[in-house]
Amino acid sequence: MRLSPVETRSPATGAERPVTADLLAATFLVPRSPPYPLEDVLQDFVAPWSSSYLMAPEEVGQLVSFALRDLAVATPGLSVQSVDVSALPDGRARDHLAALKSLWERMNDALPENLHVIRHILSCSREDALEPLPIIGGPCPFESRAEYDLRAHLSALFGTLPEPVTCNTAAGALGHVQRHLLDSNFPAALDETLLAFGLRDPREEVAFAAARAQALVRAGYRPQDIGLLVPEDAAYLFALAPAFNRVGLPLSGLPVEPSLRDHPGEFLTNLLAVMRGPAPPRLALASLCLSPLVPWSIDEGHIFANEYAEKGRSPAARAYGGRGAKIFAELHPVSSPAQLIARLYSIAAELVEAAPLVQRINALRPLLPDDSIDWGLLNRAAAPVALARDSEKRFVEGVSIFGETALPWRPVRHLIVVGLAGTNWPRPVASNPFFTESEIAQIEAAAGLRLPSRHRTLARRLELFRRQLCSATDGATLTASVRDLEGNPLAPATALSLIARALGAKNAKSLLKPPFPHNQTSRPLNGTVTSLANWNEENARAVLPLEGEVAIPCNPFMLRKSESGAVSPQSPSRLETLLVSPFAWLLGEMGAEDRTWTPETLDVLTLGNLIHGTLEGLFPEGAHDLDEATIRTGFSAAFEAAIARKAPWLASEGWVTERTNLAREALEAALTWGRFLADNGAQIRQVETTLSGTYHFNLPIHGRADCLLDLPDGRVIVVDHKRSSSSSRRKRMEAGADLQVELYRRMIATTPEFTHLSPSYIITAYHCTLDGRLLTGPEGAGLKSARLVPGPIGAVADQIVAERISTLSAGRLALNRASDAETFEKKLGIKAYALENPLIAAFLIPNTNLEDADV
Repeated sequence: MRLSPVETRSPATGAERPVTADLLAATFLVPRSPPYPLEDVLQDFVAPWSSSYLMAPEEVGQLVSFALRDLAVATPGLSVQSVDVSALPDGRARDHLAALKSLWERMNDALPENLHVIRHILSCSREDALEPLPIIGGPCPFESRAEYDLRAHLSALFGTLPEPVTCNTAAGALGHVQRHLLDSNFPAALDETLLAFGLRDPREEVAFAAARAQALVRAGYRPQDIGLLVPEDAAYLFALAPAFNRVGLPLSGLPVEPSLRDHPGEFLTNLLAVMRGPAPPRLALASLCLSPLVPWSIDEGHIFANEYAEKGRSPAARAYGGRGAKIFAELHPVSSPAQLIARLYSIAAELVEAAPLVQRINALRPLLPDDSIDWGLLNRAAAPVALARDSEKRFVEGVSIFGETALPWRPVRHLIVVGLAGTNWPRPVASNPFFTESEIAQIEAAAGLRLPSRHRTLARRLELFRRQLCSATDGATLTASVRDLEGNPLAPATALSLIARALGAKNAKSLLKPPFPHNQTSRPLNGTVTSLANWNEENARAVLPLEGEVAIPCNPFMLRKSESGAVSPQSPSRLETLLVSPFAWLLGEMGAEDRTWTPETLDVLTLGNLIHGTLEGLFPEGAHDLDEATIRTGFSAAFEAAIARKAPWLASEGWVTERTNLAREALEAALTWGRFLADNGAQIRQVETTLSGTYHFNLPIHGRADCLLDLPDGRVIVVDHKRSSSSSRRKRMEAGADLQVELYRRMIATTPEFTHLSPSYIITAYHCTLDGRLLTGPEGAGLKSARLVPGPIGAVADQIVAERISTLSAGRLALNRASDAETFEKKLGIKAYALENPLIAAFLIPNTNLEDADV
C-alpha cells in the first residue's frame, strides 16, 4: 500500500517518478482542455451561497472552486453525469450538492487542466502511450475515487511493481511505533532505537539535527544512511544548509530555493495600490522601495522605505537624483485608464529590467475600458502567482531530505524527525465550508460520493507520518521545540503524543529529554546548541544590579544635536517617557525605537490627530461665538480636510463604517467645544502654536500647543485637546503627576508676547473630547463648564523628572522595578506604556522588599 502521489518506475532505467499531470499529458499526448468558465458562470448563478458571493466574490469563488474539485474527484470517471442527488433527503446537504451539480452542468462538464488529463487517460489504451508507466504499490484506503480509478487503469495497462520501502523492518521501540502508532496495542519499553529531545526553537532543532548526523557518521554511518524528515516551513528549510555546512555534511534532496517570489507581480500589485488613491498606502510605497527590480542601492531603498513606513512620505526619495528618480514622480493616484497605463509604462522603463513588468502591464490593458477602472479586477489579474521552485538536488552521497507531504524517496538506516511541536505532524484540517461532517457521511451513504472529510484527511496524514517512520531500519531521533522563533510557547505535536502512548510514557513532554547532561559545559557548533531542558523565563533574564542603576559613559542629553551643534530640545512627550522609564527615554534618544511596519489603522494617535484637525478647521484664529448651526454647516468640509491632511487613506470605500463613526464623534466634540467658547466669551487667539523655553538645569524644551484662547478679562488659556475621557486625566492631575501643563506654563512665560502677563493670568487646560469636559488647575477659577482640579497639578511629576535629569547627567541610568507599571497607574494615574516594550520589560529589576514599590 502506498499513499499518494502515485509513482512509476521505468522498466529501462529503474528511475522512480511521481505520476504527475504533466507526465501523463506528455506520455499520452493529451489535448488541451476546454475553457474552465467558473468565474463567468458564477456571475449570475443562483445558489445557497449567492448572498455571500455578492459580498465577497473573490473569496467565495475560490471556495466554490475547491468544492467543485472535491466533488469531481469523488465521482466515477470525473463526470457530472455520475452525480445523483435523488436519494438524499430534503435539506441543506441536498441543496448544496444539487447547486454544485447544476453549476458543473452549466460549465458543460468542464474540469481544471490537471483533472481533464486524468479523465482523458481513463479512456486511453496501452497503444496510446509513448512509454510504459508501471505503477508502484497497490490501492490505498485513503485515496479519492479519481486516484483509485487512475491507479487501477494504469495498473491494468502496464502492471504493478512492489514497493521499495517496506514496513516493520526495525527492532525495539522504533519497530513497535512503526507497527502500532495508530492503535492502542500494549506499550513497548523505550530503548536506544528511538530517542526524543527537547530544543529551544526550530533553528536550534536544525543545529542539533546536524550535530546528531555528525555523531552518527563518526559512529560508522555513511551520510546516505541518514534521513531528515522536515516540515515545509521556512523556519526549518532556510536553516538546513548553514547548519549542515558547518559540520561538513552534504544534503541530498534539498530544494535549490525553498520558495520563489513573483517580484513583478508584487511590484505591480503595490503600484496599483498606490495609484488607486486617495492616498498611497505606506507599506505599498515601502515595499516598492525594497523591490529587487528598482535601480537604486539596497541601502538607499532601506532609507526610502523606513521614511515612507514611518511618515507616509520620504524626504530622501524626494531629494534622490540617481537612476530611477522618475519613479517617485509617478507614484500618485490616477483618474483614468489612459493615465494609469502611461504611468505604469513610465515606471517600467526605469527598472533594472523592464520586460517582466511590461508583460504584466500588457495583460492588464484588455481589462481597461476607456472610461473607468475596475480596481478589483485589476488586482486579481496582477496578483503574484506561485512560482515553481527549482528541482531538488538529489544524489547518492548525502543526508536525505524528506518532505512532510510525501513518502521518503529512499530507505535509510537512521531517520531524524524535526518539528514535532505546534501544528506539524499532522497539519490541522480546515472545516468544509459547504458540508458538515455528518452531511459528508450522509452524501456518501446515499449518493456514493466520498467527499473528503476532516476525519479521513487527518487519518491520511497520520498514516503518512507512520509510513515515513517506516523508512528507518535501525533507529530514529525525534526533536521538538519549546518555543517558536518569536518566543511563543509550543505544545508537542499530535504525532509525538501518539508515540508517547505507544511507548507507555506519561505524556509527550515526559518523552523529551535534554540533548546534553545538566553539567554539560562544552557546546558544539560554536554554541548554537545548548542544554535547554530547564530553560525558562527566569534563567534567560539578564543579570541586573540590585541597586537599580547602571553607569553610562556620557551625558545622554548631548546625544541629539542640530546641524549647528546645539543640543536638540526635549518635547513634552519625551519628558513624559523619561518620567516613566529613563531606559525607554535613552533608547529614544539613540534612535533605537520600535519601527515595526504595520498597515494604516485607526490607532489612538490617528484618531486624536483627526479630532484635532477637525477642531482646527472649524475654529480658526479669531473665531468666537460660533452657534450650533454654523458648526454643523462647516463640519463636513473641516472633517474631510482633516482626513486629507492626516489620514487620506481613510477616504477610501473600505473605511466607510469607521469614517462614519468618527464623524459622529468629531461633530459632538466640536459642538461641546463651541458651547464652551460661547459660554466664556472666548476667542481663538492661535492654533498649533509653537512654544519653547528652558527646564531644569537649563535643558532646552519645545512643544506645540493645540490652541490659545483669549478671555474677556485678559487671561490666556493654553489648551491641549485630548481624545480621552476626563476621569483618567483628572486622576493624574489630582496626584500632581501631570507634567505637560507644567511644561506649557514654563514655555509660555518666556514667549515674548506673553511676558507681560503675571502667572495668574496664564491658564493651562485639557479639552477631553470623549466627554467634552475641560480640566484646569486653580488658576482657571471662574470658567464656565470647566472642572477645576485643586493643588499643584504637576508638582510631583516635575520633581521626578528633575531627579531623572540630574541622575542621567551624572552618568547613571536608573532601571525600572517590576512593580513600576502598577505603581504609576495606582498612585499617579499614569498608564506606563513605555514598560510594555518587551526590551524594556526584559531589564526590569525584581522587587526585593516593600520599598521597591515606590516610584
